[in-house]
Amino acid sequence: MITGLDHYKNKWHIASDGSIKPGLDAIKQALAELGNPHKNQNFIHIAGTNGKGSTAAFIAAILMQHGKTVGNFFSPAIEDVHDQIQIDREPVNEEDFDAAFEKLSKTQTPLTDFELLTAAAFLVFNRRKPDFTIIEAGMGGRFDSTNVIDPLISVIPSISLEHTNFLGSTIEKIAWHKAGIIKKGKPVAIGDLPEEAEKVISTIAEYMSSEILKSKDLYEGPLKLKGQHQKANANLAWVAAEKILNTQFKEQMAIKGLSQTSISYRFEEVFPDVIFDGAHNEASVEALVETVKEIFPDRTIHVVMGLLKDKDHEAILRNLETVSDHFTFLHFENERALPAEVLFSKSSSKIKTILNDCDILPVSSKNEVTIVTGSLYLLAILRKRNYSMFEHYRPD
Repeated sequence: MITGLDHYKNKWHIASDGSIKPGLDAIKQALAELGNPHKNQNFIHIAGTNGKGSTAAFIAAILMQHGKTVGNFFSPAIEDVHDQIQIDREPVNEEDFDAAFEKLSKTQTPLTDFELLTAAAFLVFNRRKPDFTIIEAGMGGRFDSTNVIDPLISVIPSISLEHTNFLGSTIEKIAWHKAGIIKKGKPVAIGDLPEEAEKVISTIAEYMSSEILKSKDLYEGPLKLKGQHQKANANLAWVAAEKILNTQFKEQMAIKGLSQTSISYRFEEVFPDVIFDGAHNEASVEALVETVKEIFPDRTIHVVMGLLKDKDHEAILRNLETVSDHFTFLHFENERALPAEVLFSKSSSKIKTILNDCDILPVSSKNEVTIVTGSLYLLAILRKRNYSMFEHYRPD
C-alpha cells in the first residue's frame, strides 16, 4: 500500500494493481507511451538490502553542497506519497503530481501501483530537470521497475537475505538481482559486501566492463546520523559523489554536506528518549542493536515494535532481546502486518504486552529509552497520528 496514491488514482481515474509483479515489460511500454521521460537524465541508481535511503540522502547532500539541484525517488513513504519524490530533499507538490498523473491517465498499459509511481517520478523529474537524480530501487534491482534507466553510476551499499520469496534464498541469488542495475561501461560503487555477494558483483561487473569502486572504510567526519553502519554509508556516498563530480569535487563541501544530512526513521529521536528506527530485517536490526549498545550502554531499553509478515520475526526478536527484556508489540493497519499475538508468543522477553497503535504507551522508568522499530509503515502511521501513542513522553 502506497499512502496517498489512491487520491491521485481516483482524481485522474487511473486503475492500477496493488500486487508485486517483478518485470520491466509493462513499465517500458508505459514510458514509451509517455515519450520516454526517463531518457537523457543524469541518474544515480541505488539497490541493496539496507542503507539505500541513507546513502541516497548522503549523496544528495554532497551534490547540493556543490551547487547542484538533486532529485530523489525514495521508497517507502515517510508520511505519504509526496515525500517519495523530492527535489533538493523537499517533497514535490500537488501541482507536480497532477501534471504527471494527467499524462498517466492517457496511457493504456496496465501497471502496478509501484510501476505507476515510478512512471510519475520520471515525469516529475523530466518536468523539473534537476542536475542529478538519485533513484532508489524498490525491491531487488534487475526486475525492479526503476531498472529502465542508464545511470552515471550504480551504488550497492549492502546485500543480505530479504524478500526471499521473490529474490531467492541465498546471498548469491540476491546479489544477482542487485547486480542487475549495473550498466555497460558505467561504474558501480559497492559497500562492504559478503564475500559470496562480492564475487557475483565482480563477475557481472567484469562482463559489463564496469569499474568497481570499493568502499570498505568508515567515514570519520562529523555525522548527525548515528551508528557504524551510517559511517559506512557516508563513506560510500563520498566515493560515489567523488566519481560523479570528478574534478569539481571539493572535500570541504563533501564534509559539510555529510555533517548536515538527516533522514527520518534512522535512529531519529522524535521525543527525548524516544527513538524511531526503521530496522525491519535481520541485517538492519543487527545494525540497530550495535548502535543501541554504542549510544546507550548504561540505559534500560524498551522495544516497541510491529512487523510485516514476510520478515524473519524470530531472528529479529532474538537480536533485539540482546539489548532489552521489555517489549510492546503493536497491532497496526496494514494488510501485510504480522499479528501482534505472533510476536508476543515468540518473544522470550520477561516483560511484554500488546497494544493497538492508537493506545497510549505508559512510561515505565526515567532511565528507560524507548526504541520504536520493525516496520517503516508502522512508523509512518504513528507519525501521521501526531505521535498520539507517546503523549506521556512529550517534553514540558
